[in-house]
Amino acid sequence: MIQKIALSLLFTSSFMFTSALAFTPSANDKLAVEYTLEETDADTDKKFFDFTGKPLAKIGFFVNDAHHNVNNVYEQQVGETSLEQLSFSSLINDDKARPLFNTDPRLGGFTPFNLVIYRKKEDSKTVITHIMPEAALDILQISDASVRESFINMFKPLDAEIEKIFKTTKSYTKLHGYAKDTMMTFELPFEEPDDIDDFFDEFQEEFESAFETKGYIIAGFYNMKYSLNTEKDVLPGFDQYVVWSLCHIPFSYTIFDGPNPLPKAAMFAPCSMYVYIKKGENKMVIGMPTLGAWAAALDIKDEEKLKKINQLDTEIPAIIESLGGVKTY
Repeated sequence: MIQKIALSLLFTSSFMFTSALAFTPSANDKLAVEYTLEETDADTDKKFFDFTGKPLAKIGFFVNDAHHNVNNVYEQQVGETSLEQLSFSSLINDDKARPLFNTDPRLGGFTPFNLVIYRKKEDSKTVITHIMPEAALDILQISDASVRESFINMFKPLDAEIEKIFKTTKSYTKLHGYAKDTMMTFELPFEEPDDIDDFFDEFQEEFESAFETKGYIIAGFYNMKYSLNTEKDVLPGFDQYVVWSLCHIPFSYTIFDGPNPLPKAAMFAPCSMYVYIKKGENKMVIGMPTLGAWAAALDIKDEEKLKKINQLDTEIPAIIESLGGVKTY
């Protein structure tokens, strides 16, 4: 189907390459908050997994996709792991986050976002971490003051609940800087279909197949218009808005585990890729943070890690372009 889409729109150079230099990041220098548990025992992981259920739902956060004990996957597929624990819980606050998409839909790049728990074998310290909302907004290049304030405030009850339930030492991961290109964004124009839902369903099948053929795993999917947690459509200006969570096991093992393990980088994973169609527009917009944004923010210098980051930053755009996407920046 995608191959038959008519690229009927004309693109100018100013349209195709929006300058990232127009955005000035905030003064925030914190990439992530880290909670190091004062005690770790046999029940620690279960306590955390239970915490991401009803306790978080009570304050408006829902687990979209939970990926527990990823370290076991590494041991099974690679044959070894340096981690005792690595788990991702992709969280979304429907009431707080989704309405903000009407002002800036790029929020899908970190919505859902990941609450991570990890523990290295070398020290057995259990750490709970998530990206700071200020850092996420700067990577997404979102400047709207009302969106920033609401998104930042959304995280405060989550942090308060973590501090209430767990005995921890709180610290922060330093934000080292920003990549030249923190985002990859594409537009895929199409001729008006008879049924937009059928058209998008067909695109979804082709999209997922294209990535899976290249070794990616669709680790999660969220329909922003039709949430599982509320019947209300808070995005009436969109015909479609979905977020895919992309995972690539060899990539994630290289970054989070293996030599020079960096499990705190899992705050970025799985990668959230959003796709939306605004009403009255015959084009899809596809976007996600670059993997280079990880490298710059964490000051990654390990050559093998950088090699994998460059691989995905090349491969992902190529897959989208094979589906008819045109890079806008």
